[in-house]
This record gives sequence, C-alpha cells and structure tokens, in this order.
Amino acid sequence: MYICSNESLPILYKLEGSVQKCPDNYTVAVGKYRNAQNETGWGILEVETFPNFPVEMQAYAAGLVEGLLTKVQIYYHYLNTVSQLCKNAKEYCLKLFNYLKLNLEWIESQVMSNPPTDLYWRHVNLTYTQLTGIQDGYGAEKQFYLSRVRFAITPILKIQMAGEFYDLDRVFKKPKTNYSSNSHCSGFVKVLEGNKDILMAHVTMAGLNTMNRILKLYKFAYASLASQDDFTITSAGLLSMETTIILGNESIYSNVNPKGQLHCWVRSFIANLLASTSKDWITIFGLLLIILVTILEHTTINGWQVLDYKLFKPGEELPKNDLFWILEQIPGTTVSRDMTWFLRKYNYWPSYNIPFLKKISDLGGFTEKANINNWWRWGYSPRAKIFQRDHNKVKDMDSLRELMRWLFCII
Repeated sequence: MYICSNESLPILYKLEGSVQKCPDNYTVAVGKYRNAQNETGWGILEVETFPNFPVEMQAYAAGLVEGLLTKVQIYYHYLNTVSQLCKNAKEYCLKLFNYLKLNLEWIESQVMSNPPTDLYWRHVNLTYTQLTGIQDGYGAEKQFYLSRVRFAITPILKIQMAGEFYDLDRVFKKPKTNYSSNSHCSGFVKVLEGNKDILMAHVTMAGLNTMNRILKLYKFAYASLASQDDFTITSAGLLSMETTIILGNESIYSNVNPKGQLHCWVRSFIANLLASTSKDWITIFGLLLIILVTILEHTTINGWQVLDYKLFKPGEELPKNDLFWILEQIPGTTVSRDMTWFLRKYNYWPSYNIPFLKKISDLGGFTEKANINNWWRWGYSPRAKIFQRDHNKVKDMDSLRELMRWLFCII
C-alpha cells in the first residue's frame, strides 16, 4: 500500500500497491502486511517513509499505512484487551480518564511551548503524530486524510498504554478482581563459549487474549512507535528489552502525577530513536538529558536492559565498559548501572521481575518481603535458580529457545 501526498498540501491519500503507485516523487510512505498468525503466531508488517517530505508528514503517513493495513488485527487485539478496561469499574475510569486528559494537556503544552529545534520535544510530537495516523487509519476509510497530530484518549492510545495500566489500576484503586494482570516476563543475555556470540531473548508471559501479535520492521528517517513486548532492535546496533517489576510498596504510587510525566511507552520510543550507545539509551530513557529542565516522573515499574552490539567483537575479550547497561525504575526514582562486568564474570544476565539494584529493592518493598520469603530476593526465585543452573546449556538459538520456553512454565 502507498500513501501519497497531494502536491504541496498536507493532504494524503492511499493507493493499493498491487494496482497502482503514487506519481513520481509523491510517495510519503509504503507499507506491506502479511497476516501469518495461523502459521507462525505473528503478523508481519513493513513500513518505509521517504526523506523528501517533512518529518511530521512522514510520521503521520507511517501511522496511517499501519492503521489501514492492520485494522482487523488492531480491532481483535483491542476487543480482547483494553476494550474491557472500564467493565464494572466506573469510578476507576472516571479517575483514570481525568488523569490521562490532564497528562495529554500537559504534554501538548510542552510540545507547543518548546521550539522545533528542541530535539526531545519535537520527537514527542512525532510520536503522537504517528499515533494519530494509526488511529485515523484504523477508523473509517476516507478518500483523503489530513496530516495532523491529536493528543486525545483513543483506542490506539489505550493499546499503547497497556503496560501502564498494570500500575495505574492500583493508583486509582480499580476493583482488584478487574486488575490488569502483571506479566511474568523473563529476559536473558548469554555470552556463548569463547565469546563467539551474544544471544538475547525475552518472553512475555501474558494471557492468551494478547496473542494478536505483529512483528514490525520500520525504515524511517527518524524512528518508530514502542514495542508492547519491549524487545526492540535499532539501526544503531542496540537491543533493548525489559521485564516488569511488581511493586511491593504501594505508597510509592503517590509520586504519580499527570503533569511533569511522560509515560514509559513514549520514553522507550524516544530512547530507541535517539540513542547511539547503550549508555545513551539509559540516559535518554531516564530523562536526564541536559536539554531538559527537570527530571520527569514515570508510572510503569520496569527493569530495562540494553546491549550495544557494536562493541562486541566475536572471539575477542568483552570490553570493560558500556557494552551492557541496566536501568530500574519505580515512580519517583530511577537507578542505572553499567553491568558489563557481570557479563564478563558470569557470561550471562537474567531478568525475572525482581530488581537487582539495592535502592530500587529497598524503596519498592522487595527487601522487606525478602526477609519473609527469599522468592523476592534477586538471585533466589525459581526462575533465578533455573537461569543459574541451565545458562551453560545454551549453545545456539535452538538451545536458547528451549530454555526460554521452559521458563514459561515457571512463574
């Protein structure tokens, strides 16, 4: 499918690629989608934009072609997941939507008040522009589409925020029977014998209702939207992934505020876009950039891992610094550390929903809970012990897949 521009106007229209193409030099975006879910469990989406158009138009067109091509899968996923967000939870949703409305108003005010030369906020704007394009493509088909940005609560925004709802459910006291279920995710980094390769894997242990998955390949002049599985490979040679941290100290939620906050999916998108090294990624995601006046807060409670494949040379000694960084966050606090030393010493890194860094463990209530049950202490849970016991069995992709599938059975 082609998304074409209408000469100098910010008006776009679509053409089915198998039948016809845009006039020369008027192609803003091209998309291709194959629904292979019944064969492999995944749909396959490819989107490319072209640099001879304003980046805002590229962002909108990229979203538009994705929404048009995948609207059936989007509908199924929405129906199976966040469409039930407010079921038997009216008071919760009143509080949630008021929070989201205030948050979107604050984000829009920041986008509008900062100049186009402000790299960070311009890319926040591009993120929501692409989101608007997806929503417009997902909606009723039209002859023409206006390239635009909206900061609004839409089905597509709800899908993007699925990971945030794990914690916002608790912030706004959703009835416990209706809580979004925390995923029991596992992440794994393995340095193969002789340093011949580094393998990374991630499993999202969620319900069967989340199985409408799409594998996305974006070729943009700037970047793409966030991954719901939080497993992303970038053209800078970085691989980022995360596992959710299940908070044990709910008083921390008092730090959640609709103003001064960018949600996790936006910050991971921008980090994947702008970072050229693992340390850059951690810095940008943590919103410690010098161009920002303040350190912004966040909701989702995650442990992130980022590996810079550019620094890895097969068969050679691992670098001493900056190959592998981690970041752990709870509302109000972000802590990061270069963990290259861990890979050099142990040849693997496991992640399984329990914080490694002491400050996050203490503030998040894990240290207190670990005094009662070692399950909550990093290195002592069932998955931790399986990783420790079996990581040396990983010799290639097949043995890696076997280990990660085995861990699916252990929560």
